Amino acid sequence: MWYDGPRSQRREGTVKQTKWENLLDQIEKVFGFVEHRTDRFEDRRLTVETVVFDGAGGRMRLERSVHPVVVDKKLHFAKRAGSASTVEYVYSDAEFVDTVTLYAWDARSREWREMRLSDIMK
Repeated sequence: MWYDGPRSQRREGTVKQTKWENLLDQIEKVFGFVEHRTDRFEDRRLTVETVVFDGAGGRMRLERSVHPVVVDKKLHFAKRAGSASTVEYVYSDAEFVDTVTLYAWDARSREWREMRLSDIMK
C-alpha cells in the first residue's frame, strides 16, 4: 500500500515522499494530468498538492495535504471582563501529518465527491 495512514512522520526525501512521487509518475504515464498544482498556506503551515486526471472511472482528483503535528496548544486569557482569549499552537519540526484523499467528479451534481475504499472495491 502506498499510504500508511493519516498520522505519519515525513521529511523531504523520505519513503513517503518517494512513494507519492512514484504514484504521480504512474498517473501521469497512464492517464496524463489535466491539472497539477501545489498550494502553500503559510499561516496554517499547510501544503496541499492536487492532481486532476481522467481515469478509467471518469475525472478524478487526488489531493495530498501535509502539515506539522500540533505538539502543544497554549491558551492565553485574562480574568478581566470583556478580555479576549487567544490560542497559540506549537508545531513539531520533525513530525508531519500526511492526508491523501481521492475525489471523483459527479457530472449530475456538478461537484467533487469523496471516494471511499468501499466505493473503489465494488
